[in-house]
Amino acid sequence: MATYYPLKAGNSWTYQNNDGSTFTNKVEAEDNGTFSMSNSLVPHLTQVKKDGNTLYTDSYEAGNLQPFLKEDAATGDAWEIKYKANTIDSVLSVVVKSTGGTKEVGDKTYSDVMEMEGVMSFIVNGSIFNAGTKYQWYYAKDVGLILTTSTLGDNMPLISCSI
Repeated sequence: MATYYPLKAGNSWTYQNNDGSTFTNKVEAEDNGTFSMSNSLVPHLTQVKKDGNTLYTDSYEAGNLQPFLKEDAATGDAWEIKYKANTIDSVLSVVVKSTGGTKEVGDKTYSDVMEMEGVMSFIVNGSIFNAGTKYQWYYAKDVGLILTTSTLGDNMPLISCSI
């Protein structure tokens, strides 16, 4: 079955940062549908769990599984990722911008791409404040995350993967 995030122990994805340095995300192990993931820039493992067509991660806040990808999402579908960042309640409002398109990343063109956008907000004393930051994520079927960009100037393309 085609998936936007092929999770299997040993799979890895290497991305390039703006400064030319790289980092690698790797599936280290699986235990009953929960995958332990490493990131070469982070000292601890994060968890990814697939429940039906929804994938959850605790990469935003340890121990707090939040939905980050819906494999059956359609254009316009939306959800929220709620977590604490430096003790501040934070919300990332995610919307699917398109599905099924193509995206060129580096010298490679990917097909069947889902484009998602996230808008960052903080909750202070019960009021929501837009942080003014937007993220874009591009997932290609049978490959995974191929590009992350943001209004902060992030541009993290996939440069290699082993699936």
